[in-house]
This record gives sequence, structure tokens and C-alpha cells, in this order.
Amino acid sequence: MSRPEEHKRLVRSFFDALNRSDAATLHSLMQPDMRWVVPDGAIMMGGLHEGAETVIERMTSAVGETFVPGSNQTRIRAMLAEENVVMAETRLTATHLDGRRYDNCYVFVFEFRDGRVAELREHVDTAYAAAFFGT
Repeated sequence: MSRPEEHKRLVRSFFDALNRSDAATLHSLMQPDMRWVVPDGAIMMGGLHEGAETVIERMTSAVGETFVPGSNQTRIRAMLAEENVVMAETRLTATHLDGRRYDNCYVFVFEFRDGRVAELREHVDTAYAAAFFGT
């Protein structure tokens, strides 16, 4: 399997694990010093998050404290890969704890180092997120 195809396989594994809030699998896919960059401003998790432990805790707690357990599903719509970078267009749907349905589109840019995620840059419709979450 080529490096780009292997990285795409790892991205699929990442979203499968995130959908299940599977911290152990997420940890196995990340470099210990990985970085997660989220748009600043309109959304709760905006900013730079560093370290696999911090990233996993923030990702899984944000889902667990916001959505009905098991309702969140991130589906990959398209992926492009070249060398150590994968871009994934996704759609996240979930049921908020208050019953409202969340449905937002994202683009994630994964950078790999030695077969594990070294950096994840998230691009999201922040206006939709801000209106939905009231931030």
C-alpha cells in the first residue's frame, strides 16, 4: 500500500475511533506531541491544543458533554492524499443533549510523521456552530 493510501486508511480509523470515543485507538494514531488547530473565535474549542493526551481529552469530552452518547457520526465525504498530508471533507451529525440535531460540514487536514498524526487542522462553518451552540 502506498504511503498516501495508508494515511487515508489511518484517517478512516481516526474517525471511526472518534465516533466511538475510543481514546485508546485515538492515542495509537497520534504522535505524543501532536497539535490540533481549531478556528479561533466563534467556537468553544477554538485555538491550539498540544499533546495527544490533551487533544484526546478535549475531543472526547466535548462530544460526551454536548451530544447524546452514541448519536455523533462523522462521515467522510471525500479524501485527498499526497505524501504525508490527507485532507478529509466530513459531515458531523449528532443529537444535542437538549434534543436539537447538529449537522455541520468540516474539512480536516492531517499531517503525518512516522505513520502517526502529528498535526490536525480543523476547518468548520464557525457561523453555524456559533449559532447552534450560542457562543
